[in-house]
Amino acid sequence: GAGWYGVEGAFGNRYRWMGPRAMARLACVSQSPQKLRIRGYAPESCFAQGRKMRVEARVNGRRAGAWTLRRPGLFVLEAGVPRVPEYQIEILAGPAWRQPPDNRLLTVNISLIRLVEQN
Repeated sequence: GAGWYGVEGAFGNRYRWMGPRAMARLACVSQSPQKLRIRGYAPESCFAQGRKMRVEARVNGRRAGAWTLRRPGLFVLEAGVPRVPEYQIEILAGPAWRQPPDNRLLTVNISLIRLVEQN
């Protein structure tokens, strides 16, 4: 989908940086109730000058969840989703930042977007 930068990291720990908005598509492969799971990383740069990073997930145009990240590090976000054949995932994050000399507009990096069974 749109909004992603190239794959980075070593085998077993691959991720992509995203800008303020990124898209993905997932297909439903189970009959049981599902939840969306997003795993990512928010570096210290996200929290410069006391800011908090906000992440929102939309599924098929509807808000599935919104979270405020209060500290740097790994995060796992989960939200229940209705059972449909296909999921258009939109992830919004901000505030965006730049780390010179890199001129990309960055927010967080994402290493996993998947559907898992609800417990």
